[in-house]
Amino acid sequence: MFSPSSDDTSSSTAKFIRHIDHITYVTELENEKRFIRQWEALGFTESVRLRCIRYPATHIALISGTTPDYPWATMTGLSVSEDPASPVNEFIRRYGSGIQHCAYNIDPKADMEEVHEEMKKLGVTFMTPVLTYDDNKGAHLRQMFVPPARPFGTFHEYIQRLPGPDGNAFAGFDTSNIDDLYQCYEEVSRALDK
Repeated sequence: MFSPSSDDTSSSTAKFIRHIDHITYVTELENEKRFIRQWEALGFTESVRLRCIRYPATHIALISGTTPDYPWATMTGLSVSEDPASPVNEFIRRYGSGIQHCAYNIDPKADMEEVHEEMKKLGVTFMTPVLTYDDNKGAHLRQMFVPPARPFGTFHEYIQRLPGPDGNAFAGFDTSNIDDLYQCYEEVSRALDK
């Protein structure tokens, strides 16, 4: 886990981060509709719903507002799983429903691989390499994840959404990236449990 030790370290890392991209919660499957209703009451609408197979879970993105250069102003996420053995439900068993991770948006002008290397030099440990996905419109998604300090605990994400030829930033997520994340998350968590 990264812990800045000086103002230089903090400012070096901060130069890449534009804002919080999203915060994702986990809750029991039976609480999904109630969670969504609560956020809809605050003006959020469902934007993306993805179903992962390898690590069975449903991942839902709720958005609110617009900005000139970004697909939304604010996003929150929810992950639920019907699989009792899923990492989502392991988190809930250990810590209860709540925030699973916070994702920080990386400036699209930055080279994500260079950011990854720079952060490693500053002492950040990652549980994934830079995961990539390109959609059918030519927009790009880049993600990297910092491991939890406790087994199946909270973690951090750094995400970059690059525009396609139409100028629109990547607005969703990718199931293969999510499954790759959950594989690393489970492996790291099992190692921490030993």
